[in-house]
Amino acid sequence: MVFLIFKKIFNMIWEKADEGDKKIKNKEIKPENIIKKEFEIDFPTNTNIKYLSLSLKFNIYYDEKEIARPVILDIHGGGWAYGDKDLNDNFCYHLAKLGYNVVSLSYTLAYKAKLINQLQEIHFLVNHLLTNKNKYHLDMDNLFITGDSAGGELTFLYTAIIQNNEKYGGLYKIFNKNNIKIKGIALNHATCYLKDLGDFPDHKFITLICRHGIKRMLYGAFFKYRKIYKHTDPNDIFPTTNGFPPILILTSRGDTLYAFQSILLNDDANRYAIKHKFINLDNEKAIHVFNVLYPDLDDSKYFNTSIANFFNDIIKEESLNQEK
Repeated sequence: MVFLIFKKIFNMIWEKADEGDKKIKNKEIKPENIIKKEFEIDFPTNTNIKYLSLSLKFNIYYDEKEIARPVILDIHGGGWAYGDKDLNDNFCYHLAKLGYNVVSLSYTLAYKAKLINQLQEIHFLVNHLLTNKNKYHLDMDNLFITGDSAGGELTFLYTAIIQNNEKYGGLYKIFNKNNIKIKGIALNHATCYLKDLGDFPDHKFITLICRHGIKRMLYGAFFKYRKIYKHTDPNDIFPTTNGFPPILILTSRGDTLYAFQSILLNDDANRYAIKHKFINLDNEKAIHVFNVLYPDLDDSKYFNTSIANFFNDIIKEESLNQEK
């Protein structure tokens, strides 16, 4: 009964968000000389992984010359239950303008899919891009991932699985057979901590619904007994990690998840000596994922340029190390 109430409230929230997102996107002026191409590929049926959709849709945002450039895979947010490859259109256009070929995807949403299904679809796409990098004009030797809100959690967890594949590959049925390498990630107002997600001290009823509803949505019923439940949050992953690519953590004072998500992530990254950079915008008007919604704002340009510069520095540092 509680879960049914949660689903109804959750759906109402995202229906309202969809109305607002469409108005925002229609007003945004897209950067010049950037083109967007849409693709669709079939999921395989002769595999031990059960894909819940027949096909996977994705976009690639290019410079108009359509040449190979470093790649940013952008994983959209939306509470794991809302959005598609076009949700972050404006954001992806702006990242492409900053020197990257940007890929976005439509992963199968909850409630149809669980967390593990979404991660497996992301992995399928990355393998497809790697195998067909010349066809799509992608420099997959320089692969980076960005994720906002729930997409930030998917970004973090997918990176952890790839980086520590011997430990987590079997658990998630995600095997890095093609030696995928993720050079760095940017977590934008990310919701990486799921075990305490939905704890709202001033709203006991919302806490009751969200605390159990979100976890059941992502893991399934009896979620505490699921194997992956104890291998999801950064404070689960960091203590046992065998290295981790550099992380850019972006947050702002206007984010409602500010205190128990991004701040906690920065603290844990410091505690476990994970290489990272923390950008915290001291502006209460800078709301959750503002730079994705409104990339033309000055603060948004600062955030999004910081993402590109962070990735650029990783490429430069690796290039210098190879010359030595």
